[in-house]
Amino acid sequence: MPFDNRGRFRPGRQHLTFMLGGKRILYAYIRKNGCSSFKAAMGLHPETRIGHIPRKYKIWPFGHYDARIFVWRDPEARLVSLFRNKILDRHNAEDLIARYQRIMREEPSTFEKFAVFASLNGDPHVVPQYRHLHPIRYSHAIELSQLHDAMADLVGTEEAAIFRKPFNPSQATRVEITPEARRIIRHYYRQDYAMVEKLTRP
Repeated sequence: MPFDNRGRFRPGRQHLTFMLGGKRILYAYIRKNGCSSFKAAMGLHPETRIGHIPRKYKIWPFGHYDARIFVWRDPEARLVSLFRNKILDRHNAEDLIARYQRIMREEPSTFEKFAVFASLNGDPHVVPQYRHLHPIRYSHAIELSQLHDAMADLVGTEEAAIFRKPFNPSQATRVEITPEARRIIRHYYRQDYAMVEKLTRP
């Protein structure tokens, strides 16, 4: 579904542009929201760091595109996924853990403390989804679980095959979400929750 964000006055964060299935696409790069699949669709290694993506993909977002895309997910689920991936699985986690140690002055432990770390804007991975968005009208706001189907509708089944399975799935380890962790998440990601409410409104 479309999402009109032209009422926002501040610019967002990194956007990328690429061709897929004959469509020129503008994509809002939001960590933990399927970004590895989009990098693979561009012909890049899925674990390419944002700073190492070639300049040809980093183009000013105000222009003609066949689709302007961002992928969203429940804010709590996104943070739990990040906790599993970086703290429990320790996948490419050196930078995040170093920031955690510097800010929290201790080793990572519980999810509740990780939520505190997130609320201090301690790492690029924890930036709220809404803050990534530019003040433009997005033609496609795609919920993460619907990514493959949405891309198949946009670029065709063959080109969308790369979106069928996630590239960096976390282990399905149980994570304890305390009431305090949930309160912190609800407060820090309040703009995300407002956006999700708008996107899921009947």
